[in-house]
Amino acid sequence: MAESSPSPSAPPPSQPSRPPPVRSAPTGRGNSWLMDRFATHSGTVVLETTGRSVNQRAFAAGRAVILFVDAVGHLKQAGRSLPLIIRQLENAGFGSLFVLSLIAAMTGGILAMQVGKTLDTFGATNQLGGIISVAFCREFGPMWAAIIILSRVGAAYAAELGTMTVNEEVDALRAMSIDPVRYLVMPRILSLVIAMPLLAVVADCVGVLGGLVATRSLFNQPASEFFNSLSGALTATDIVSGMFKAAVFGAIIGTIACDRGLNTTDGAEGVGRSTTTSVVLNVIFVLFADLVITWFILVPFAAIQNWVR
Repeated sequence: MAESSPSPSAPPPSQPSRPPPVRSAPTGRGNSWLMDRFATHSGTVVLETTGRSVNQRAFAAGRAVILFVDAVGHLKQAGRSLPLIIRQLENAGFGSLFVLSLIAAMTGGILAMQVGKTLDTFGATNQLGGIISVAFCREFGPMWAAIIILSRVGAAYAAELGTMTVNEEVDALRAMSIDPVRYLVMPRILSLVIAMPLLAVVADCVGVLGGLVATRSLFNQPASEFFNSLSGALTATDIVSGMFKAAVFGAIIGTIACDRGLNTTDGAEGVGRSTTTSVVLNVIFVLFADLVITWFILVPFAAIQNWVR
């Protein structure tokens, strides 16, 4: 009898698949574990970004100081660049007169209205002339001149030199043995140092006249009383300190704008970035310089004056 062939064995029953284990947060911490990791990562990113930004700003400030010292060293050759200096003076000075005068006149009127309303409560509107004149000569005149110049002329300097840099025109000057600092930077800085004090004086005069018109029309104060208050409160120190501030602001604006322009990269996009950075840095350093100079005038310089007297 023939043996029967063995039947194929049945497949073993399939085992039920187990889900993959879920990693849970460490015991006892719950969701705070994820929060702590996120906070640690975010804090590290913030610190790295802040440190990188501070390092870049410090490097740019040191580079600008070196550029300013180099430009001062070329002042002995200012006669050779006299046509360039005159052209930059015309652009920075006369080109900004109308806008600066308009803003100063409106600021004087606003200041007279705001301060006069408070002084009228105490019957002291006769002090408006002195308050407005001192405020303009010490702060408003130099500061408005700086804001107009840095936004109008400083941005233009950064854009002009930035375009020349990306088009390799600055390298062409070096190839022709022409120092870019003497030819491009020194005339611009010197023109701003000369123009800024004059613009500050114009802003002072126009602002005081705007305050006089507002005082005359709103509080019926005669002009003689306004100018009597002005002469009693305003001193030569106020005028000279304001002009000195304006000259320092001009040096800062010209140096930062030229530095950003000469270090422009990445084509047209870099020109726009350099222009924006120039305006931002100028605002910061002008306000910082104003703080330092004001402190020096009010504390050490005042103490020296009292000691001399």
